[in-house]
Amino acid sequence: MLHNKADESANWGDWENFCRVVEAGSFTAAGDRAGIPKQSISLSLARLEARLGNRLLDRTTRRVRVTDLGQTLYARIAPLLNELRETDNDAKSTQQEVSGTLRLATPYETGWLHLAPALVKLLKAYPELKVEIDDTREIPDLLEQRYDIAFVKTDAGLPDSSLVSKYVVAMERAFYAAPEMIAKRGLPRQLQDIEAWPMMVDTDDSFWDAFEDGREIARIAVRPSIRTPNVEIRVRAAMEGLGVVRLLPRYVEDHIRRGELVRLFPSVLSSPLKVYALTPARRLVPPKVRALLSAFDVLQIDR
Repeated sequence: MLHNKADESANWGDWENFCRVVEAGSFTAAGDRAGIPKQSISLSLARLEARLGNRLLDRTTRRVRVTDLGQTLYARIAPLLNELRETDNDAKSTQQEVSGTLRLATPYETGWLHLAPALVKLLKAYPELKVEIDDTREIPDLLEQRYDIAFVKTDAGLPDSSLVSKYVVAMERAFYAAPEMIAKRGLPRQLQDIEAWPMMVDTDDSFWDAFEDGREIARIAVRPSIRTPNVEIRVRAAMEGLGVVRLLPRYVEDHIRRGELVRLFPSVLSSPLKVYALTPARRLVPPKVRALLSAFDVLQIDR
């Protein structure tokens, strides 16, 4: 009996792996994103191409190139797979109880200052709920990486996106240095005085703005001695007297109380970091997501 390829049913997992390779640019990166061994991705693609009788990807030792047919099929199948994921998520959202696993992506400072209290409140109310948290500053692909919410902090606007955004909180910032640094340089009298100081700055800092009574009064040029997204490194460097740093007051309140850091210009604040919660554009929001956002709202009202 002849074997007819047309009789073989589609394996949608193979199509999903094909899209992952196209989007990631390699089998290894696709496997890392999906948590699947590279060999499994490779076998999946070989099975799909054998069933179709056409090559979708050209492999070399260094890179993967999508064939013309592969590009055409990717443009058609990728939106359908995204719709399937959304449909699956919407189906799960019809459950009324807050249960299952809540998958989150958040920057470290947001998690420490704001997410942790909201999660404590949520988990006490719903002890059966499980939570998985990844520490990231980037906006992830929520559908591909199966996140329920991604928290983003920015001092600018959000990029155009198909995601739904909810403003959560603003995190004020101020300027700090260690007593050792102040003893060496003298207490600054004007904001521009600290332009000559060593600085520990965040990755995206091109200047530091300063506000008093809601009015911008200065922009401070940054000449960093340390540039890093890691807030713990910036705090530690400041405490060791290596320079001036812009930080969230709540993040360093214990260091202030112990005299390890001193707030410069007590009446001055820098522009706040705005925190947004991003969720996929769904017709139905899962109860676990609604519950977490409600916990955030209650915590802000209580302050």
